[in-house]
Amino acid sequence: MVSLDKDFETVSLDDIPMIMNFLAKSKYEESNHNIVNMILWMDVYPLWKYVNDHYLLLLGIHNRKLFLYMPLCEENYFKEAILCAKQIFDRYGCPFRLSCFTRPQIDMAAQYVPGYHVCAVRNSFDYVYECEKLRTFSGKKLQKKRNHLNAFYKEYDGRFTYEVMNADNALACIDFLHTWKDDDEDVFLQQEKAGTVRVLKLWDKLPARGGILRIDGEIRAFAIGSRLSKRMCQMNVEKGDDRIRGIYQAMVKEFLSREYLDCEYVNREDDMGKENIRKAKEAYHPVFMVEKYQFCECGEINDYVS
Repeated sequence: MVSLDKDFETVSLDDIPMIMNFLAKSKYEESNHNIVNMILWMDVYPLWKYVNDHYLLLLGIHNRKLFLYMPLCEENYFKEAILCAKQIFDRYGCPFRLSCFTRPQIDMAAQYVPGYHVCAVRNSFDYVYECEKLRTFSGKKLQKKRNHLNAFYKEYDGRFTYEVMNADNALACIDFLHTWKDDDEDVFLQQEKAGTVRVLKLWDKLPARGGILRIDGEIRAFAIGSRLSKRMCQMNVEKGDDRIRGIYQAMVKEFLSREYLDCEYVNREDDMGKENIRKAKEAYHPVFMVEKYQFCECGEINDYVS
């Protein structure tokens, strides 16, 4: 892998305010372009930055291959940003790869840098739901989920409490997280847990909101969310004791009934190609999907990002 250190600098926690500023300008509704997500996954997907007054370029790496996220900028600077990135990749002899691009942005990139292969990545599509549906669980489509929810409220009436997450009780969630599927050897789950611990420890530094469900005083579930756009929030983390019927339904309902009340939609991220997660997300009946695309040299195998 070629080093681009002369142009790109490593992203650090000190860059959080700057990245947030450029994210606000770009107005993307894709889950990877979210500061909480970036911090959570920075060990798995380390980031490098190239920044000027008009745009921020973020470079990622996966399977020892470099790729570019969507340029963070106002739309009128998108062309300038893409052409700058292409020049930098060319200067170092690196294949020009784009990933986590939504349809409008990949179409613009293909227009400005023609001759590349574009493909959809179904495993990375985000599931988007109406917030109100997850606040009420109303309607025939959610009847089974509503049954689980009602069973939870009946069983734990007077025994469960909801807490808004803060720097103190965020740390208490770490102890619960260490017991959550502690015998699971899934590498992804271990990476996600490590990233979630980082987010919890950095609670005061991140623009996140969280909620905790306790039963008989003990933490049994927690959720972390953040704002993705004016109309959409994102669920970055949802963890619960799955031995308790209805715990996940109660967690998301209680959280969205208190937070992001001005949001119409909630992005609950992708399914990572895992069949069990796909079935679970489809069972909530998303109102639409955020489709994502890769962009690479024709004939190249698209395995550089999951």
